[in-house]
Amino acid sequence: MNIHRQIALIACLAACTTLQAAGDTPVDFVKQIKPILADRCVECHNSETLLGELNLQTRALAFRKRKTGPVIVPKNAEKSMLYLVLTLPPKDVKAMPATGHRIPKDEVNLIRQWITEGASWPEGKEGAMTPEHKKSKK
Repeated sequence: MNIHRQIALIACLAACTTLQAAGDTPVDFVKQIKPILADRCVECHNSETLLGELNLQTRALAFRKRKTGPVIVPKNAEKSMLYLVLTLPPKDVKAMPATGHRIPKDEVNLIRQWITEGASWPEGKEGAMTPEHKKSKK
């Protein structure tokens, strides 16, 4: 076996192992999802600005009924607006985030996995987020 085939085989095995390991471990909201939402979403989707009727500061607010339908449909990322707007082409008026850099594909995939797993989101302080502009006033 030549060196190029060996490298390709090793890369393939490493990728398969990584995919299997990622699928075996449930997504942790506090460690993996909350930082994405806090950094990229809550600044516009909070109790003060409430863009798109959406407040992502807590689980209760994120899952609140909206006229335009649910934002997160546990176990169904394809019907969850939170996931769908992240996958729209950048020039689409509904693409999120509306300003700044797009959320990296690996983080969008993590959100998809989290929703598919049931969108577990703790109540209380662990599941709550404050927009950056409010943190700086403290």
